[in-house]
Formats: sequence, C-alpha cells, structure tokens
Amino acid sequence: MPGNDLVQSLARGLDLVRLLAESERGLRLPEIVSATGLKRPTLHNLLKTLCSRGFVCKTGPVYQVGPAMHTLVAEDSSSAYMRQAEEAVRALSLRLPDAIVSFAQPMGGEVVVRFRKFPERLLVEHNSGAVMAPYQTASGLACLAFSGPETRHSIDMRHPFTLSGLGVWENEKQLEDFLGETRSRGWVLPPFSKDSRFRVAAVPSFSADGKLRGVLGAAWHSDPKQKDDKTEDILATLQEITACQLSEAGPEQ
Repeated sequence: MPGNDLVQSLARGLDLVRLLAESERGLRLPEIVSATGLKRPTLHNLLKTLCSRGFVCKTGPVYQVGPAMHTLVAEDSSSAYMRQAEEAVRALSLRLPDAIVSFAQPMGGEVVVRFRKFPERLLVEHNSGAVMAPYQTASGLACLAFSGPETRHSIDMRHPFTLSGLGVWENEKQLEDFLGETRSRGWVLPPFSKDSRFRVAAVPSFSADGKLRGVLGAAWHSDPKQKDDKTEDILATLQEITACQLSEAGPEQ
C-alpha cells in the first residue's frame, strides 16, 4: 500500500510540530494525547526528542513550537540580511576579542540567538537554539523596547512578567520606564549591568520602514572599581558596526 515505506516516528514528530504550531498558546500533555490518540510513553519520547533539537519547547506543563522551528521559517526570507548579521558578529568579535558577541531576533515569543561568538572559540556559532531571557538580558530588553505590538504581545504571552520579570525589576512600571528611556537612547545598557562585573549591552537594527530586524549584543567582564571602564567604547563600537553592517541600505548609506 502507498505510504507503507514512511518512517512512522518521523511522521508522528512532524504531525506534533504542526499540531503545536496551530495552537496559539501551546498544549498540555493530556490535550496532546486527546488530539493525537497516541499513548503517553510514545508522546513523551517524541516530545523529548523534539525538545532536544529545539523544534519544541516546554514552559511549565505547556508544550509549544520551539526556536529552531522559527529559525527555519525565517531563514529563506532573510538570507542576505543573515549574511550581514554573521559578518557583523565577526567584525564585533575582532573589535572586542574578550567579549561574548551575539546577534538575536524575536521569533514566536522568544528572543532567538542566530549567531554567537565566544572569545575562546574560533568559529561563529550558528542557530544553536539558544534563547535570551527577555527581562534579564540586553538583547531581550532591546526586543521588548523596539518590537512592534504583535511581537511584544507574543513575548509577554510566552514570558509573563509576573513569572519571569519580578526579581529583576521591582514592578512593571519600572520596566516600562526603562524601555521608554531605551527607545529614546537607541541602545540598551540595563541598570543591573552598570555596576556589575559582567556587563551586557545591545543595539537594535531596523528595516527601512522602521521595523526591528535584529539585535547586536555584547557581554564582557569588567571591574566596577576601575577608572578606565570601557563601557562607553563598547557601546560606541556596537552602534558603529550596527550602522555600517546591518543597515538595510548597506554600508554606504
């Protein structure tokens, strides 16, 4: 019979991804059991495998489409920009050899790391499936500050402030005040990073019509007691490379 040569486990995994993609807020295991008719041990193994590859993620008891899936969807539509982003990460790592540098984008309610370069590694890491915490990282805060209402809503839904933001920020007003200041400045240096030994900063990149395309970020060690702190220089470098290499119109604009 036609179809007998299909790999059953692969077909089931793809069906699961489709099912979760069609669910706006994700599904709990009992709901997936009811929708698929599969036994719990089978579903557990399939979901565990998909989670390990980033195609599914679990937040509490809820399963949702993971960052790897969103990365694949976006790949073809932005290949030229992605090449620019990778080169920007390379250029930033040369200018800041002791920093962790990254390029991230908001996708499906997550801030997904597309490229990342560690000081001790020779190669740029591609699409690792890593995500940035929206309230605790400079890149995450940049996405909150500069994303449109739809993307901001999806991040808020995936990461409710009461669950993920409290403890980092005193309340939502403090966060929103900071995001407003960030939009005025055009770059992110979180207050919890200013006097820390591990500092983070990020600069957004926009399309010609003003929409957020991605965020270039850096994280570095610093001694708060040192007078020759390099924070301002690092921010200037981030802004320069973003303007020169992540402009939609190209470096000559």
